[in-house]
Amino acid sequence: MVRKILYLTSLVGVGILGLQLAAWCSEIDTGRDLYLRYCGSCHGKDGKGDGFVSPFLKIELPDLSLLKKNNKGVFPFSGVMASIDGSRVVRGHGDPAMPVWGEVFRKELEPQKYHELTFLLKVKIIAEYISTLQR
Repeated sequence: MVRKILYLTSLVGVGILGLQLAAWCSEIDTGRDLYLRYCGSCHGKDGKGDGFVSPFLKIELPDLSLLKKNNKGVFPFSGVMASIDGSRVVRGHGDPAMPVWGEVFRKELEPQKYHELTFLLKVKIIAEYISTLQR
């Protein structure tokens, strides 16, 4: 009888944990969502540099879908992350003292617990999505 109660309690606990995990995961933005929100207006939905803002910029945007091809078949993951978070100087993203997305992400996440870890995760998720755009 005790075994049955423990088994049922465990089963209910796992079920509740599964529902909580599913609810939490549905709140997480996907890489595509984050990319379109923060990068798509300039880089375009496919990363080709043809976003609706691109005609108004003074610099020509790189074709993000060719990063792997232009890097001898290896996607430059850390370079992409550094471009997004501002630790690598990218003319169109502002100067390194105030990188556009690095600064925005940090301010957005500052009130949260583990904000620096969440910031890096957000940058990583965007970089991973950009890796799926490669041709």
